[in-house]
Amino acid sequence: MPLRTFTLASIGFLTLTLSCAQTNPQTFQCSEYEWQSVQDLVFPYLEDEMQTAMVMQAQSSEYQPAAAADFALTFEEAYPDSVTALLQKIEKCQGSPS
Repeated sequence: MPLRTFTLASIGFLTLTLSCAQTNPQTFQCSEYEWQSVQDLVFPYLEDEMQTAMVMQAQSSEYQPAAAADFALTFEEAYPDSVTALLQKIEKCQGSPS
């Protein structure tokens, strides 16, 4: 009987865990990010001349967030891992609406 109780409890816990994961997924929406978002992420970590270079790049790429992220990643060593990971996600948004 204890094995049966343990099995049922395990199945119940697994079901609860999976249902919670389904109702609150961590989704990434490309549409939530614009060029200004990338600028806000990286400017605190860049020197003045790199900030200027990024603004010039933005103008030439018509302020596309994916292009900004791609350019910003050339200075990847300047950022914390969390910023680099987010920039990599934004970079993949090229031509993707969501």
